[in-house]
Amino acid sequence: MKPHYHDSDEDYLEAVLIVSTKKGYCRSVDLAGQLKVTKPSVTVAVTKLEKAGLLHKDEERFLHLTDAGMKVAQEVYERHCFFRDSLIRIGVEPETAEQEACMLEHDLSQDSFLKIKERMTCRKAQAQ
Repeated sequence: MKPHYHDSDEDYLEAVLIVSTKKGYCRSVDLAGQLKVTKPSVTVAVTKLEKAGLLHKDEERFLHLTDAGMKVAQEVYERHCFFRDSLIRIGVEPETAEQEACMLEHDLSQDSFLKIKERMTCRKAQAQ
């Protein structure tokens, strides 16, 4: 059975992915800014994610996703973008879509998400 991570764990991994993609690197202070949390909160989360084998902090204190962490981060980010974009496409205000995508990205299994995505992609193709 695939491990289940807490929403906050997924949020931290997703944020490392986003910050690293934007800046080319990620530090704890960057995570605090991205997630709007305190530096001590980041320290606790990073330690937990390191122990779980999802994140690595190098000698210069830069944060790197492990292969397992990258897989989780990419799955969560894909779900987030899909739900945000789908909600915006049907007329939901972008700010609301962003907030609701954050909720939806955690509440569905990857299997259910892929089935919804496949179904919506088929319908979109048929409509064209």
